Amino acid sequence: MRRIPDPTSRLVISDEAKDRLGGAIPSPAAAFLFTLIALSSLFWLVTLKRTTGYTAPERWLMGSLVPGVHQWIATHLPPFDVVIRGISALGSGWFVAIAFALLGLLALAKGRRDLALLMALGTLAFPLEWALKYFTAGAPISGVQLVRALFNVNGIGLDNLADFPAGHALRATVFYGLTAFCIARLALDRQQGRLAYLVAAILIGAISIARLYLGAHYPIDVLGGWVAGAALLSVLVAVHILGVDDRIRAPERRRVPRRGGPHRVAVPRRRPAALPAIHPAAPVTSQRTAGGGASAPRDRPAAGG
Repeated sequence: MRRIPDPTSRLVISDEAKDRLGGAIPSPAAAFLFTLIALSSLFWLVTLKRTTGYTAPERWLMGSLVPGVHQWIATHLPPFDVVIRGISALGSGWFVAIAFALLGLLALAKGRRDLALLMALGTLAFPLEWALKYFTAGAPISGVQLVRALFNVNGIGLDNLADFPAGHALRATVFYGLTAFCIARLALDRQQGRLAYLVAAILIGAISIARLYLGAHYPIDVLGGWVAGAALLSVLVAVHILGVDDRIRAPERRRVPRRGGPHRVAVPRRRPAALPAIHPAAPVTSQRTAGGGASAPRDRPAAGG
């Protein structure tokens, strides 16, 4: 009986691979630059949302064009309407949470605890969404309302309390972006990583368009979800790459001596050699002459007879 093929067989899953960077992996500098751009963009989007709300083109789009398109598709193409709703569900909170858990367990099963930790940190997308919705909500949100909305009690979710940012777009950006990065991290071929990034971008875009089609969000809300998710994603990726890069450079730093001074080598101290023992001088004894008399000591003159 043939075994089911392993979809991860072409990926590098050995323990040594966690200390190598290959494939379509961005540099730490590029990741941090993208982080700065995303965070500054998020700041201005939150400011715009708090002060302005929705723009006139957004109101026309969501008030005139999108409802007509939705009504026509639901009437003439019901299967296509079901497919769009299914695509929207790919960014729901429950689906993303379960997917994070399953991919983390898969990484642990393959011996990649570093990627399992990365998936665990990806769940920070949930408190980030809650914080942004709480801060940008028009009406104050109580703690009870927030907890009830987390579990979608009575069909009221977070999107019913606050529109900005779009939770589906934020969660999809973090989850599918991290998944594509892990595939690029494990793939030996750069083209595999690029294909993973492309598929992730298509999924994120499809989920976001589905939310606009359903009338759940305005474009600025979807844009806020993209930017907030991209900011968290870039921070996690940059920290992960810096950790790997530091482990790679650690042996080189141990081999290369420091500049700016002589290279000192620790030498063990030697104990001084033991001095020879000094014995006391032997007492001077008299020697007998051939005639039987005692002779005077050698170092004294003989006494007169």
